[in-house]
Amino acid sequence: MRFLQSFQLGIVGSAVLAFLSAFVVTAVFVVLTIRVCRKRGWVAKPRPDRWHKGTPAFFGGVPLFAGFSALSIALIPWSNYLLWRLIGIASLMFVLGLVDDVYRLAPVRKFAAQLLAAGLLISVGVVYPLRGSLTVNIVVSVLWLVGITNAFNLLDNMDGLSAGIALISAGYLAVFYIGGGYRDQAVIVALAAGAIAGFLVFNFSPARIFMGDSGSLFIGFLLGATSLLEVTHVAGVPAFVLAPVTVLAIPIFDTLFVSVTRRLRGQAISQGGTDHSSHRLVRLGLDERRAVLLLYVLSAGSGAVALLTRHSSSAGAPGLIGFWFFFLLLFGVHLFQDEVRHDARASNATAPLSSRLLSRDMLVFLLDPVAMVLSYYLSYALRFGGQIPVGDKALLLRSVPIVVAIKLLSLWICRAFRHSWWRGSISDIYRIGSAMLIGELMSVLALTGLYRFNGFSRAVFLLDALITWVLLLGIRRSFALFRDTIYTCRGEAPAQRRVFILGTSAHAELALRFLRDQSIECAGFIDTNGGADLCRYVFGRPVLGRLDDLEWLSKRHGVFEVVLPDCEQTLLPGVDVQAFCQGSELRLTRLGLYEDGTDEYSTTKAASA
Repeated sequence: MRFLQSFQLGIVGSAVLAFLSAFVVTAVFVVLTIRVCRKRGWVAKPRPDRWHKGTPAFFGGVPLFAGFSALSIALIPWSNYLLWRLIGIASLMFVLGLVDDVYRLAPVRKFAAQLLAAGLLISVGVVYPLRGSLTVNIVVSVLWLVGITNAFNLLDNMDGLSAGIALISAGYLAVFYIGGGYRDQAVIVALAAGAIAGFLVFNFSPARIFMGDSGSLFIGFLLGATSLLEVTHVAGVPAFVLAPVTVLAIPIFDTLFVSVTRRLRGQAISQGGTDHSSHRLVRLGLDERRAVLLLYVLSAGSGAVALLTRHSSSAGAPGLIGFWFFFLLLFGVHLFQDEVRHDARASNATAPLSSRLLSRDMLVFLLDPVAMVLSYYLSYALRFGGQIPVGDKALLLRSVPIVVAIKLLSLWICRAFRHSWWRGSISDIYRIGSAMLIGELMSVLALTGLYRFNGFSRAVFLLDALITWVLLLGIRRSFALFRDTIYTCRGEAPAQRRVFILGTSAHAELALRFLRDQSIECAGFIDTNGGADLCRYVFGRPVLGRLDDLEWLSKRHGVFEVVLPDCEQTLLPGVDVQAFCQGSELRLTRLGLYEDGTDEYSTTKAASA
């Protein structure tokens, strides 16, 4: 109903007019800028710490800012002093970025200027209303504005990425303000979206012009500031406050992981590099366009979650947002594993700190507790229909550390950590299920002893056991799902050649990835550890049987080729593999897979027996 009323008042029409006008004007300005830059030689040359290969024009932020500013003068009322002050302060960020594009300012000076701009904006009344304390709100607002500004600056690492994410974010913000009946706010974000879209036409791969710091700092600050307009803290409805965080989740996600991994490597966060999420997707096999489009999809998903939270209950909204951020965390864990594999040969003493802290087996101790906390909250939200009473919220906060600690203990008792979580196992279904039942029972007994179970709901613990079981199984199956998604995004044709891989060592993963690159399907692994790996999934593929079962497995699955990952290995314990395969009329292929210092792996020889 509110949306229809806004349409009758002309909000939608005003926003559409603003978008189209800014799109056309900015596109014209971009064409002129490209011509001037090429004539003057102001083009970007390829650099080792940058991803581009062509020679796009510099100063893309100039036409973007000019298009936005020209249309703002025409469409935003002069009587709206708050918006014009916001535009003026955002213009200072454009000037800062332009100076940096020309003279390369020191990071400290840029950061100080950003703090000053954030302070000016807060002084005119734009504050993130997180708490009742003004001091807390001011600190959070400064962190928000500076963080989002730098997030879009860091995200400008691949053709069309920063501009595309900014366009999607601005589009969702426009929908928020249209739905809320805020005409001027809807117009300003529509103008931003139109200017970004006009620029993106020439910035998408292969880019003809770069945004530069003048564009990324201006757009980042503008979106960070406009995301706070008319956001009010309503008691019991935190979705209004969490919505900006959700809309801009992808820039936050990329900045967070890059910052963490660079600091763990001892590298300055401001130092350029090819370690962003987009670069890692390309190293996993996607081309640049598909990597950028996949991040577009995730950004659109974040905006959709933010929209849903506006219509969710007070308890359901944080749960939905928490689930989405848990998904992004899991995505980041798998995405940043190539950093671990680069240092796989290093010893624990010489491997970088990032490799040791972000190792696959260590990350389970981060993912499992997060999943358990999320599950416990969702159980309460479902039990009380999305409206958790105040007394039950207090019980939830008081009991969650106890419940999580007991469930982790039950997982250890049931030997759920006895093998690498990311390799998966069919037995996980029963082992984790048993652990959750034992954990919930022990939790009930512990809470009975501590609080006599007063006020607690038995239904919550039944729901918690089920939700936790599903989430933990999802974590352990996510490795295969992530790999399958990557290869689906690559648009590869179904493999016409199917093979078995001998063994489940670290070389087996390299062999699996090499075969996928060659469009060869692995039907499964053959156990060479005396049956220790049976009934498991390794790297997303099942361990089908022992070497003695190879002959009938080949007939059952229609596979008549076996791959030995290590070319130097001619014998398994007591078995001549080549003679065995020849006797079973199976083709044996040996692979020699070697890692170098610049890529995840390289194949230097592949010999067929």
